[in-house]
Formats: sequence, structure tokens, C-alpha cells
Amino acid sequence: MEGFLFKVSVSIVEKGDVYYYLVKEPECNDECLMLKARVIDLMRQRGLPILDAINTILQGINNRQIVESLLYNVLRDLKGYGPITVPLSDPNIEEIELNNWSYPVTVVHRDLPGIRLITNIKFSSEVEVKDFIMSISRRGLPRSVSLLRPYLETILPEGHRFTGTIGEITIGPTFSIRKFPPNPMSLEELVSRGMLRPSAAAYLWLLAEFKGFIMISGPMSSGKTTLLSAIAGKLPNYSKIITIEDTPEIRIPQPHWVRMFTRESDDDKARIGMFDLIKLAVRYRPDYIIVGEVRGEEVHAMFQASALGHGMLTTFHASTPEELMVRLTSPPLNVSSGNLQLLSAVVFTTIRNGKRMVMDMVEPAMSNGHIEFKEYSYK
Repeated sequence: MEGFLFKVSVSIVEKGDVYYYLVKEPECNDECLMLKARVIDLMRQRGLPILDAINTILQGINNRQIVESLLYNVLRDLKGYGPITVPLSDPNIEEIELNNWSYPVTVVHRDLPGIRLITNIKFSSEVEVKDFIMSISRRGLPRSVSLLRPYLETILPEGHRFTGTIGEITIGPTFSIRKFPPNPMSLEELVSRGMLRPSAAAYLWLLAEFKGFIMISGPMSSGKTTLLSAIAGKLPNYSKIITIEDTPEIRIPQPHWVRMFTRESDDDKARIGMFDLIKLAVRYRPDYIIVGEVRGEEVHAMFQASALGHGMLTTFHASTPEELMVRLTSPPLNVSSGNLQLLSAVVFTTIRNGKRMVMDMVEPAMSNGHIEFKEYSYK
């Protein structure tokens, strides 16, 4: 198989207010499709490894274009991820979605956050999408999908998060893939991209190093986890750090790092939530506890851990200081004013003009017997 360099290209085209992500791959014509079916039959009937089966079928075929197309499409479909192999391999793609099998796949590009680009990638049938989702269930973390449980939540071997349905609870099969970069961006990179000012980055770095409690808040896909990972990347190398997440998104370079994950289960006794893990993490005597996203009762465990002197980093879903205050102090969270004072800073991220950025940064302050969030001064 030596001597083959597959020609695959991607172009991004803007037409009006619509963006397109166009993939060009070696085309598989009717002859290629017939040979591909024979390769798969050989693998199933004789148990041949994929390359041996390809070599057997290619004997006597001298048309280089056919050979290249067959090689590419067999390897793409059996070793890769079928039609979505290219965007899944593209480091600039953050999300891949299919909402209806009869429409093209859409993607979100790192340089165009919040904008869905329409691809020229289409599945041929509803059955093909279902087969694709079933194949994912065998490749990621062990998960089953069936008519009894017609949805799939799993982590791909590359660390990306896959969510899919095969119908029953949706009109036809659907899926969404959230990709995570292998190497998180640093604070310096975020500053150079214009996400936050150098003075704000320096302030957050200082707060984190002195074990402050930093909360990053904002809407979905506004860069919360990206900023959290960048701040965490500045923590001292000698620090012991514990991260707690539902799915593995946080990536940091420090050596003394323990990763903990929640566990879902239909059995309440087998379920392990963030509240349980934060209590467990405290017993490890870490310097820092990082919680991927705080949503429920675990917020109280976080404030307790902060009061004990642990540095804390987390994300939250609220777009403004007013919304944050209401959500934190109202049921079911009911965070007290005393606990709110433990927050060192809340950073609000947003997407503006297709660009992720820090919109605001506030600190809790007592005013007339009540806690208010005051805007951080850069002076």
C-alpha cells in the first residue's frame, strides 16, 4: 500500500449569510463500490484482515485511480468514521451535527463560533445513519443502544463526546459530536485572539495561583471550558489538582493531576454525582478542585471546599451578573450571602460578531447588607 497519498481537500465558501464547508475526496464510482463490497465480503466470510482483503481484490487491477479510490473509501469507512471522517479529523472543527438524515451534515468551525456551516456530506438513507450510530456504540466507551434505549451518549476513542438517537424519541436518527482539542489553548493564545485583555488574564492568573474561587459563566459554546483550561494551565506544577466532570473536556499539563468522572445509573445506589466526588476530592487534600460545570447541589460542596482553603475553578450557565445572582440564590441552589462572598471573581463569556470574548468580570461586594456583583476595574 506504499506510494499512495490520498488527495483530500476542504474549502470554506461564503454565500450571502450562509457558510459552506465543502469536502473533496477520492470519488467511489460504481466499479469502486462493487470492489468495496467484495472486500467487505472477504473480510466477513474468510476473516481476512482489511489490508489482506484489499490486496486480494486488487490483484490484476492496474487502474491507479480505481485503486486509490478503493483504498481510500474502504479505509475511510472501516477504519475511519465513514462520511464524517474528514471533519472529525479536522482540528479546526469543534462540532459535527446531523438533525435529519435527508439534509447535509453541519459543522461548527473554530474561527466561526456560533455559526453552523453546511457541508456537502450526506448520508444515503435513514438506515445508513442508524448503522453508523450502532457502529459508534461499539467503538466508544461501552454503551448499548436499542429500541428500549434509543439514544447513545459515549466518548469516542479520540476523546470526543458523541450523542445520538436512532428514532423513537426523535423524528428519525440524529447525532451530535463535540470535539475537544488535544492541546488546550494557553492564556497567552486567548489574549492574542482577543478573547480577553492582558490585564484580565494577569488578574485571573494571580487569583488562581493564590487559590481563589473563580467561576466562568456564559451561554453554551462561548468559550467557558476553553478559558477554564487556560487558567488551570497556569497553576503551579507542584500543585495537586483534581478535576471533576461528566465527560472529559478539561485538559491540563500539570503532573499531579487526578481526573474524576460522574457515573450515571438507573440504580440510585450505583449513581455517583458531582456532590459525591467533590466530598471525596477534599479527602485527597488537593491544592485545587476544578469542576467542569456546576448545576445542582454540588454548588454547596464547592463553597464548603473553598472555605477550607482549596482553590476552586468551575463554569456556570448564566449570561449576566443579574441572572447569575438569581440562579445562585433561588431554589434549588439557595446559595447564602455568606457563601457568595467566597467567590473571588466571576468571568462572563459571550459570542459577539462571531468571536468568543470575555464580556464582563465581576467581584462580590457587600452593599447595604446585601451581596452585589461589582464590575472589576482594570485600573
